[in-house]
This record gives sequence, C-alpha cells and structure tokens, in this order.
Amino acid sequence: MKKLILLFSLIIASSFSYSQTQTTEIEAKGIFSEIAVEKQNLAVERILGKDKKEKKAIIETVKENPNDFNPPVLYALSHELFEQGNNDEACYWFYLAQLRARYDANLCMDNSAKQAVSVLNNNFGPKINKYAFQDIEKLEKTVRNVVNFVREHEENYDHRWINLHGMWAMQAGLSDKEETRELSKPKDEWKAIKKKTIDDYYNGFIEYVKSQKK
Repeated sequence: MKKLILLFSLIIASSFSYSQTQTTEIEAKGIFSEIAVEKQNLAVERILGKDKKEKKAIIETVKENPNDFNPPVLYALSHELFEQGNNDEACYWFYLAQLRARYDANLCMDNSAKQAVSVLNNNFGPKINKYAFQDIEKLEKTVRNVVNFVREHEENYDHRWINLHGMWAMQAGLSDKEETRELSKPKDEWKAIKKKTIDDYYNGFIEYVKSQKK
C-alpha cells in the first residue's frame, strides 16, 4: 500500500458526505516513504467503514493497544464511539488523540505539517466538544485521566505520520530531489518536549475551566 500525503483529508472526504475537501494523491518519496503508516491507515478505514465485523474487531484492538496507534486512529475511534452513543468513552479517546497529536506536532520540524492537528480537531471535535463541555466536572476528570495516561505511557507508533501532511512531503513527492532535512527534533529533546506539551495542555485547560466558573 502506497503512503499518501494528506491521508486524513482523503479519509475525511470519503467518510463524511458533507465534506467538500478536495485532495490530490501524491506518492510519498525518499525518507517520507519510510514513515510507517500502513497499519494506521487500515485501522482508520476499518473503524470508519461499513463492515461491522471488521469495525468491532479493530475497535477492540485499538482500545487494548492504544500506544500502538497514532492520533488519527484515535480520532476516528472517538468519532465512531460517539456515533454509537458511547459519549463519555468517545470524549476520553478524543482528548487523548488531541494531546498526542499536539506532542507529535511539537516534534515535527516542518511547521506547515502542524496544521494536521487543527484539521483533525475541526473534523472530529465539534459534536464531542459540545457534549463534553456540558459537564465541566466530568470533563476535568476525563482530561486528568488523559494527561496521566500520556505521562505514564510511551508511544509505539511512528511520530512522523504528521510529516506526511506538510509542504516538505508534498514538495518531495513532486520532485526528484532527495529530502535531506531532519523530519523530527533531536531525540534527546523528546522527553522535555513531551513534558512541556502535557503541562501546557493541562494548564491551558485548567485556566479555561477557571474562566468558566467565574
């Protein structure tokens, strides 16, 4: 299976009838072709697909092994759970996806690729956010659980999935020139980046909650 740039846009366009997203398939080349997303892409397709047996199986697999799946898979999971009426569970997976997506964006050297987080939030978040913010106390508990989980667990997926959604990947796909830039920040910085991402996420949420309680 070839890796396609703007994957999540393609998925959204095929999964939501109201989407007007226009996309072009571009084959990932060079270092971008090495980014491991085949398993993730298949998981998203099955979660959002119509085969009930495949859907049930992949949902169970993702829930049992969440560290093996990248944020787009968790966003898709949250959407499907919400559609099934499992609203509180959907909230947990949505905010987990959101936090890990922010971490991956902060690791990414291509600033243009970071817009993937906003696109995913905008496509999967409105209904879930509307529901979640109706009960701030419950949401506080959910966010604390999400933050604690991300702090205590390492990610086993390829953080570079987000690089496939930036201009560097697109330019490489349209050119014969080899990409030589580093796609991610140095690994010795990852621990500090993760801590700051989590702290900023949680502190931002707490400040918002305080503003709503005034």
